[in-house]
Amino acid sequence: MSAPSSTTDAQLSTQATTKRSVSEILSETFAPFDQSSKIITPYEDETKRDAEFLARLNTMLFELILDFHAWSTARPTQEHDKAADTLEKEIKSIRETEQEQGRYPLPQLPSTATAPRLKTRQRLKEFITRIKLALAALTGLDP
Repeated sequence: MSAPSSTTDAQLSTQATTKRSVSEILSETFAPFDQSSKIITPYEDETKRDAEFLARLNTMLFELILDFHAWSTARPTQEHDKAADTLEKEIKSIRETEQEQGRYPLPQLPSTATAPRLKTRQRLKEFITRIKLALAALTGLDP
C-alpha cells in the first residue's frame, strides 16, 4: 500500500506548488486601476462624438429648412409662369383659328351690322380686364 500513498503524496506536493497560499495572494500588490484610460477617456470621446453629430445634424436641418423655404417661395412664381405660358399658347391657338375663319383681325371699317358685335366684344374685353385686375389685387400677383 505504500505505492498508492506515494503517488498521492506526489500529487499533493505538485498541487501545493501550483497553489499559492492565501497569505501570498493577499500580500501581493495589484496593478493600479487606470480609471482615466478605462472610464474617463472613452466617456469623453463618446461625448465629443455626440456633440459633433448634433452639430452636423443641426447644419443638415438648417440646410433642409433653407431649401424648403426656397422651394416654397419659388413654387408660386414657377406655377404662375407655367400657367401664363399655357394661356399664351391657348390664346395663340384661338387667334390662329379666328384667322382661319376670317374673323381676325377685325376689319378696319366696320359696317353697321358689325357695330353691335364690336361693342359687345369691347365690353367683354373690358370685363375680362377688370376681372384680371381684381384677381391680381387679391393674389398679390402682377397682372
